[in-house]
Amino acid sequence: MKRSRSLLGHALLAALPVLAVTASPEAAAGQAQGGTDLRGLLSGLRNGGGWINVPIEDGLGSFSTGTLPTAAMSIAGCVNVWSGHSGTFEIRAHESVLGSNLRIEAEPGVGVPFEHDFGMTAQVDFAFEWSEPRDTTLILWIGIDPTLEAPEEACEPDRG
Repeated sequence: MKRSRSLLGHALLAALPVLAVTASPEAAAGQAQGGTDLRGLLSGLRNGGGWINVPIEDGLGSFSTGTLPTAAMSIAGCVNVWSGHSGTFEIRAHESVLGSNLRIEAEPGVGVPFEHDFGMTAQVDFAFEWSEPRDTTLILWIGIDPTLEAPEEACEPDRG
């Protein structure tokens, strides 16, 4: 299992769960730009995890969060690309409040755990690049470990 430990890496992957913790589904869906469906993720993360769909066109996709209140919280969890995908996905993020950056390669079915300590606010721009330059919908599991003790356990998607 790949593990990203950089401060920037944590900021990138942690921004999605922050939406679930800090905003209503209606508010967060309005803050995401780029056609990404966050409503299902928000309700799922409140229960330990959720799926997110990211439109990919010609192998590329992106979205940005608005500025979110994060109240200096700490979170831990995992991102996992749906096992039905092929190829690899490069995920890049820039967290503008902290000024941190992340670049990871995610393979289908392989979880990438993360941990992050936030400042008082966060704003993240995400970019996705698929190794296959065509159209698809990237399906990601974002799991949360509310205990901050075992983020690897959050890597197992809910298949129900």
